[in-house]
Amino acid sequence: MKAPSLQLRLTLALGAIALLVSLVAGLTLYWALQREVRRQEVTEAAGKAELIAHLAGMQPGSLTELRASLDGMTAGHGNLGVWIEADGRLLYGAAPPRIRRQAGHEVEIQMPDGARLHGVQTPLDAHGLAGGRLTVAVGTGAGSQFLYAYGSALLLICALWVGLTVVLSAWAVRRTLAPMRRLSAQAAGIGPDHLERRLPLAGADREVQDLAAAVNRLLDRLQLAYQQMEGFNANVAHELRTPLATLINGAQLALSSPRGNDELRDTLSSSLEELEDMKTLINDMLFLARADSGERAGDAAPVDLAQEARRVAEFFEPALEGLHLDVQGQAEARANANLLRRALVNLVANAIRATPPGGVIRIVCETLPGGMARISVRNPGPPIAPADLPHIFERFYRAGAAHRRRGEGHGLGLAIVRAIAIMHGGQVHARSGAEDTDIGLTLGPGAR
Repeated sequence: MKAPSLQLRLTLALGAIALLVSLVAGLTLYWALQREVRRQEVTEAAGKAELIAHLAGMQPGSLTELRASLDGMTAGHGNLGVWIEADGRLLYGAAPPRIRRQAGHEVEIQMPDGARLHGVQTPLDAHGLAGGRLTVAVGTGAGSQFLYAYGSALLLICALWVGLTVVLSAWAVRRTLAPMRRLSAQAAGIGPDHLERRLPLAGADREVQDLAAAVNRLLDRLQLAYQQMEGFNANVAHELRTPLATLINGAQLALSSPRGNDELRDTLSSSLEELEDMKTLINDMLFLARADSGERAGDAAPVDLAQEARRVAEFFEPALEGLHLDVQGQAEARANANLLRRALVNLVANAIRATPPGGVIRIVCETLPGGMARISVRNPGPPIAPADLPHIFERFYRAGAAHRRRGEGHGLGLAIVRAIAIMHGGQVHARSGAEDTDIGLTLGPGAR
């Protein structure tokens, strides 16, 4: 399903706003004009009522003279109605007025033919008409026709205004979104072969610059991940090539001529060692892949770090060959004991390879502020070069060595230590100087 157009949505939204504003403004203007027309009708009726009351007071005598004066006044004014009532009797007017609505002295009268008149009703105390009542009203036809013409013109103007607003809004929105379309076209041109390209920021609006900068940062991370993946694949291929070549050569040599059982056993034993080596590499790669996917350390439980360190020290005791391994400090953490031992084994194995004969390797356990725990392996020996130190936790990285020597592993040991630290919500640290080298991991408070 195709996504809705932002340009269309903005245009419709602006059109809807224009329509709403036009309706509110038009209705307000129409209501104000209607009130003014009705006010003028009442004012006109009130003026005529005042004139009639004045005539009634200026003409003493019978009501006949007053009726004659009123007939002369209403002659030729079909939209004017006059009624005089006293003691429940209609003294002047064709029929008693039918009042539809009355508010104070203002009245609205319904005529027998359906016409409506708007006027006033006032007391009349002339000619002995005690309690008399005068009603004067003018027709609303002319005002209604004017209001109808005004409303029609206003409706047409509002329709034209809304239509013009929609057209201009569509044009303005299209121009405003033009940088976004250019940005989209430029982003579409960035492929795996051109990951070094970046979206231009110069000359763009601030919002577009923010978006382009965010995309550029994403491309930076993507390029770095792509480069790491390429390097990882190349390293994996390199690491697998040597044992595979050994297996192939051993098999070809065994098949080239008849061999005795002992020779075949030696060949199979050598092949098994290479296969075990490949299995270890593949398992390490799978473990790192799970860690990269965000997997957390499962089966976490309270662990005595010093006790686990002593177990690792006992495991390495036969391989120390004149070295000394001490456990110092005390700390507890909530961690996966198997993963923690695996990290310690990798750290101690690295320290043993780097420590000169007679050296002392120390496993230091510490409790840090904020509920964190740290375990470090410190050993004497040649310092790690400053250029190598930031990279020692990278996969397949070997400080000062370009090729793997027998027994040195695949260069994944410290990468696994880093992955285990991250799985426990912690981090790794490394320091190397003339006196010793300190490498270890910190377990975050979430792991406690």
